[in-house]
Amino acid sequence: MKLWGKVVSGMMLVMAAVFAVVAVIVPEARSASITAVILLLAAALFGVPALVRFFMSFTGDEDVLQNGTQGVATITYLKPTRWRYNRYYPIFSFGLSVNCGAVYPVDIKQAVDPELLAQLAPGVVVSVRVDHLNRKNVVIDWRQPIRNAT
Repeated sequence: MKLWGKVVSGMMLVMAAVFAVVAVIVPEARSASITAVILLLAAALFGVPALVRFFMSFTGDEDVLQNGTQGVATITYLKPTRWRYNRYYPIFSFGLSVNCGAVYPVDIKQAVDPELLAQLAPGVVVSVRVDHLNRKNVVIDWRQPIRNAT
């Protein structure tokens, strides 16, 4: 989990501890405090890590771009998700036929520069980087040129 996720989870755990102390000291607030402790613990232990993993799926690609194996992929489909990264970059679901040693299908979600959208369609070939440890972890490398299949 990224540092900011650990910080947020840590702060929620501290708040849960404060509510636990209040539940012990103030009998009138026991019920509400215990509810708050349970909610904070659940959010800190499960909610924040889930959000970090979700957003890392299309924003934490720097490591794969830096260290991944270079390959190419043909777009089999692309579909907008209605999500945006930084309010500007739309996030798309891509179906890719990846060629990096072997040819295999992968489904990913990734942010796209709006200026590149006109160039993207099924059949277009894009450069990708593939994680060494998990070949399903693929990132489209927008730094490389986009080309039509030949």
